[in-house]
Amino acid sequence: MKEIMKFPAAGQIAAKGYPGEMIKYTIDKQFSDRDLWKLTVNQFRTKPDGEDGGWRGEFWGKLMRAACLTYKATGNRKLYAEITESVKDMLTTEEKNGRFSTYELQYEFNAWDMWSRKYAMLGFLYYIEICKNKVLVKRITKALKKHADYIMKKVGKGRGKVEIYDTTNIYGGMNSCSILEPFVKLYELTGEKKYLDFSEYIISTGFSKDQDIISLCRTKEKFPFEFNHTKAYEMMSCFEGLLEYYKAKGDENDLKAVVNFVDMVLESDYTVIGSCGCTHELFDNSTLKQTEYSEGVMQETCVTVTLMKLCAKLLAVTGDSKYADVIERSGYNALFGSVNSENQTMKRALGIVWKGKEAIPVPHEPFPFDSYSPLCLGQRAKKIGGFRVMGKRSYGCCAAIGGAGTAIFGLAAICRGENGYFVNLYNDETYSGESDGSKITVKANLYKKGEAKITVKTSGETTLYLRIPKWTKGFALSVNGEKIGFAEEKGYAVVKVKNGDKILVSMPMKVERKVLNGKVEFERGPVALARDERFGEDLKAPVAVPKISGGTVAKLVKNDKFYTNETVKIKTKDGEITLCDYSSAGKNYDSENCNMSVWNEIG
Repeated sequence: MKEIMKFPAAGQIAAKGYPGEMIKYTIDKQFSDRDLWKLTVNQFRTKPDGEDGGWRGEFWGKLMRAACLTYKATGNRKLYAEITESVKDMLTTEEKNGRFSTYELQYEFNAWDMWSRKYAMLGFLYYIEICKNKVLVKRITKALKKHADYIMKKVGKGRGKVEIYDTTNIYGGMNSCSILEPFVKLYELTGEKKYLDFSEYIISTGFSKDQDIISLCRTKEKFPFEFNHTKAYEMMSCFEGLLEYYKAKGDENDLKAVVNFVDMVLESDYTVIGSCGCTHELFDNSTLKQTEYSEGVMQETCVTVTLMKLCAKLLAVTGDSKYADVIERSGYNALFGSVNSENQTMKRALGIVWKGKEAIPVPHEPFPFDSYSPLCLGQRAKKIGGFRVMGKRSYGCCAAIGGAGTAIFGLAAICRGENGYFVNLYNDETYSGESDGSKITVKANLYKKGEAKITVKTSGETTLYLRIPKWTKGFALSVNGEKIGFAEEKGYAVVKVKNGDKILVSMPMKVERKVLNGKVEFERGPVALARDERFGEDLKAPVAVPKISGGTVAKLVKNDKFYTNETVKIKTKDGEITLCDYSSAGKNYDSENCNMSVWNEIG
């Protein structure tokens, strides 16, 4: 299936500004940790997951996928060398029967075994996309086929086989069914029909033992929070696989199911910071519930990143700008907010180990990403999601996946189309063509000003597709100083340009208030604004503003108390309140005085 947009290859994109800093952070603080790579590979040798039904086997594949995407977003040679070394190490853990598993044979096809095998496959498959060594590609492909053949020998329909949804007792089997994505990718890599047949078997289950959620999405009969099993991350992972199958086979009914699924999530379970699920990691009608105070955790980073990845793939397939809107809001808020950019020790974040029914907190190292994102008078870094101890070290699911999100934000910014270039996100970014010498450079910082300056280097004429953000009113363009009109297509302004042209994109960014359930939230463009305890104001005090959504009087100000991308003073009937960008709020989480709030009571 031909994609409308082509994401950049390694070395084609250079991301700067705050998004670029977030990408660099993952390289410096995570992917350069050689001991971490060795540790996560070693789980496939020691096989500790069987006895406790664990998921240590997911960490290597998650990290490898994120690192490969980050390599595409940077072209960093040192990073390539490090992950190549880890891939070769991982290959040495292959069993004679082809398994890459952290479960001993006596425990296999139980709990999170298939989920972890999925990530082993994905780690290899994403590496193949960037691998420069043809011999190594053949070696990996051979290992992948043997690994997949073993699974197909044991799982499926037929005598002596176990149904895929019975390889786990969790979430109706969605975690195991999500192995669809690497099986389709393996079919695309090898052309061998048996992998397509197994993919179609997985799809025939409807992704769940007791409910066909694919059919429910085709008909929009129920919202995802109304399904029998509402685990957001695993469900979205299944639909990533279905979209990959659509790309291989081209059945519009499959695309319809994925599009409908995402549409329903955005309608019923998408919050102002771009994440889902205010009850732990579950879909729960969070579009409505997001204003409720909770003592627990909410809006898992794994959910944020997986939604961004799914929307990035839909963006490429459909060319619809609404998916770029999601990537932008999710990235600026929930994702960047999860980055441990102030290098906190996370000493107050609970890492839980269960002994029977007893939850035992254990000490742990700091992680590059926090696991959950608060909204109503909450704190970051309360708990480590997907926590598992591995010898003297430990890790978590969100820590492992975050780097995929920061990379996607960089990769989705500028993409190549058949007749030109799509500018999806307005950051400091440069896209360089493969062979024609073309270059598209965007200079923008939406934390400061609602405009972007774009310069074009190209031979002859080309077309720019400039995303019209949903959050702006009065979107306008000028080329070489002259204001121009434009055609609109799927949320993009379509503009013909030539070599040397300079385009100015004007996107007015006014602070707006949104009122829901008697509470108010403020945002500026795609950036949600949060109150922070460090400003010295009473976060529990009601905010005296009108009880309807609309514009408000505000001004950008300097902040000498702590780092922020933007700080805003908002006028109320009682004076002023101070807010900053969500991604900077509450990041002093080693301190007890790290409360923050997005939704506030109205006075």
